[in-house]
Amino acid sequence: MLKEKESKKLIHKKKLICLDMDGTIYLGNTLFKGVKETFEYFKKHDISFVFLTNNSSHSLPFYVEKIKGMGIECTIDNFYSSIETTIKYLKDQQVKTLYVLGVKSFKEQLKKYFVLLDENSDEIPEVTLVSFDTELIYEELKAACLYIQKGSGFVATNMDHRCPIEDGFYIPDCGGICKCIEMCTDKKPLFLGKPEPEMIYQVMEKFKVSKEETMIVGDRYYTDIVAGLNAGIDTVAVLTGETKKEEFLIQERKPTYIIDSIADLVELFQK
Repeated sequence: MLKEKESKKLIHKKKLICLDMDGTIYLGNTLFKGVKETFEYFKKHDISFVFLTNNSSHSLPFYVEKIKGMGIECTIDNFYSSIETTIKYLKDQQVKTLYVLGVKSFKEQLKKYFVLLDENSDEIPEVTLVSFDTELIYEELKAACLYIQKGSGFVATNMDHRCPIEDGFYIPDCGGICKCIEMCTDKKPLFLGKPEPEMIYQVMEKFKVSKEETMIVGDRYYTDIVAGLNAGIDTVAVLTGETKKEEFLIQERKPTYIIDSIADLVELFQK
């Protein structure tokens, strides 16, 4: 339990809460108990929040509508994804041509900035970009492997191995798809998104807050918590998602706090 002096210091220092979504505030289409009360607390105490998602299969407006539909007041400014992080990275690297494993909406966003080649192109793309592709077909996977073997760069939006769904089941995420490509090509991708700290740095700059004023809450150690550790901010692990308490405790770099669910976040601030 926090000492009162420590908790008062905590509540007054935090101005931005970075949050994961799947496994942290909801699972599938079911909002966890206590989530609405937590966000009401943020509003009452003028604490900003931003959802950080590695999921590149949906655009930000999709998430805005989903979260608003669950009864949480939000705007597009409350979201930041691996899509934005990836686009910024590729633009900074002056990349022009891509071959993309990704859903149609992701490719449409990329077309605004890059030339997208298809699996029949004679040109080798500068980068083969892999994302959470729920529309993946074998011929596209085959083309990605061939382009990488022929010299194309290998970049991935995020390293999540699997995506949680209802009833305790999982489906392959970007990192899982990349494992297949790695086994075929003997090449490892450059992962963007969490746990790389760049996404957190960008939102800190956007909200004009310091590391001491920022906290991240998430259910996965290897993405959410490690991202916070890499960025040098306080981390809160919740036990409603993929990682169990024992897995958090055995890590050399442990979360700052471990709580049962996001409903306990208010209590963490108040005690």
